[in-house]
Amino acid sequence: MKIAFPTSNKKTICEFIPFCKYFLIYDTETKEQKVIDNPLFQTVKEKKIKKRDCGENGLHTGEIIPPFLKSHDVELLIAKKLGEGMLDNLEIYNIKYTLTDSSEISKFI
Repeated sequence: MKIAFPTSNKKTICEFIPFCKYFLIYDTETKEQKVIDNPLFQTVKEKKIKKRDCGENGLHTGEIIPPFLKSHDVELLIAKKLGEGMLDNLEIYNIKYTLTDSSEISKFI
């Protein structure tokens, strides 16, 4: 199973997915880790979008991230917060999710 964690430092889980630099993908079968760039982070950086300015659905995170994760064979997303659109689209792409208060990725792998 491949598990994705939104992160900026490859050690902790970011709270807001569009503002995370990467996704760390962990393969539970091979124990391999892979870090991929978050496709939304470049947009946030280029447009200098602040968290307070994006608002709900402002970046269409729920439309972009689920198919992106599916293209990397992710089966589970572990995150701190997920919006309604994200939850709906994770279901469409058959990606399970777990919400956590923990920040440490090492707790899960």
